[in-house]
Amino acid sequence: MPSKIVDFSARSEILRDEPFHLHFWESSPREILRFLRDPRAELEKMGVVLPEDCRIETTIENHDWLSQQTGGLSANNGTIVCNIGGGNVAKNYYRVEIYAHSEDSIGRFDKALLHGPNEQQLIGRPRRAR
Repeated sequence: MPSKIVDFSARSEILRDEPFHLHFWESSPREILRFLRDPRAELEKMGVVLPEDCRIETTIENHDWLSQQTGGLSANNGTIVCNIGGGNVAKNYYRVEIYAHSEDSIGRFDKALLHGPNEQQLIGRPRRAR
């Protein structure tokens, strides 16, 4: 079962009213392999239930790196696979973008946040990078 599942519509009053879903979750390489084999069933395990006529589109941003690092998605070796999924409701598709990375990249990069963690949206100018 994937971990760190976040429903951005639940976190944001703004996204809650939009006509689409927006989700994030982390998976192991073996979980991604199961997802690629049967995406609808794996999404349903997380609570993402899509209508039968809603197609699922998947993009793997660094497919070659993921495959090389995990022996063709067969090794659970600490490789982290991040997923962002969104769509459905007013859209007839649910798109998943997959990006794999190693544990040592967590917290390694500075991010310029557009607004504070306790704010719902950007008002005025973006915050400066830390």
